[in-house]
Amino acid sequence: MRLKLASAAHAQSQKHKLRDISKFILRSYLYPRHFQKMVNLFHHERRQHIFIRQPNYIMKCMIPFLHIGLSKSDVIQLLDDHHSWLEATFSRAAILKIHTDKLYLGSINIDDENYQLTLRFDGRIRKEGELALSLEDNTGYAYYTLGFTIQNNLLLIGCMQGAVNDNGFSRTFTKAIYGLRPKSFMVEAVQFIAQYLDMKAIYAVKNSAHIYNAKRYGKKSDSINLDYDQLWQEHDGVDHNRWFYSLPLSAKRREMEEIKRPKRKMYRERYVWLDAYQQQLYALLQPSLLYPHNLKMSIAEQVAWLTDGSTQQSIS
Repeated sequence: MRLKLASAAHAQSQKHKLRDISKFILRSYLYPRHFQKMVNLFHHERRQHIFIRQPNYIMKCMIPFLHIGLSKSDVIQLLDDHHSWLEATFSRAAILKIHTDKLYLGSINIDDENYQLTLRFDGRIRKEGELALSLEDNTGYAYYTLGFTIQNNLLLIGCMQGAVNDNGFSRTFTKAIYGLRPKSFMVEAVQFIAQYLDMKAIYAVKNSAHIYNAKRYGKKSDSINLDYDQLWQEHDGVDHNRWFYSLPLSAKRREMEEIKRPKRKMYRERYVWLDAYQQQLYALLQPSLLYPHNLKMSIAEQVAWLTDGSTQQSIS
């Protein structure tokens, strides 16, 4: 079984294929309990979609994930909890789309250019989150990506990445969206999602706890292009523990009386725009869910929703 799994995990390897297969097998013998647990939890038909873009998923617990300080057992529990939540929240079609393509959560038109907010798995941040919220253009070029994972109805942010080549996008976005910076928009967007999906809290990784601070990555932390601590503090984040800031579930809005008169119109228009975008996001997210969120539904009503085929909308 080990050789078969190792070969499948590295079937697309172009270089060092034999070395990678050997490392897979060696780790499976060095950590047999963790290896077997991952096989039992993930190597079955219901979760085969996970392997489409992560063929080496069985070994995911062997490397740092989300933040430094998690043990292999912690990572296994986190991954299983996340996918159990995903399966209990999203339709099967939506889960497949998240892992093979992307869900669209709204469009933003700026100077006749269209940008989208998308939700998917993104292999580029696979160490930092199981889900990626990205602000991208029509070609799929991501200007900002926020990676997160869900456990026990807690939304855990492992990274926020800005594009290497911004091409003036941040300036253009800020000017068009009434002074709202794109990275602040990303924070508000994930807060909208957390509210809609009934999260209990949002925790965002500290600079010092980012996985690239793990010893195995050397000086890779130098490649992080955002100051996480500063960003979370700007959005009313408070120190939670050695790994996370706690972010509010909704952004605090300034009272008009607190704002200088010349800027009141800009803030008023920003808040109107955010309210409209929030409704757009919810309308696009709703068809992907197993049953309506943010509605006070009894268990009987949820069962009725799930068994009534006429109410389920498919993902095209």
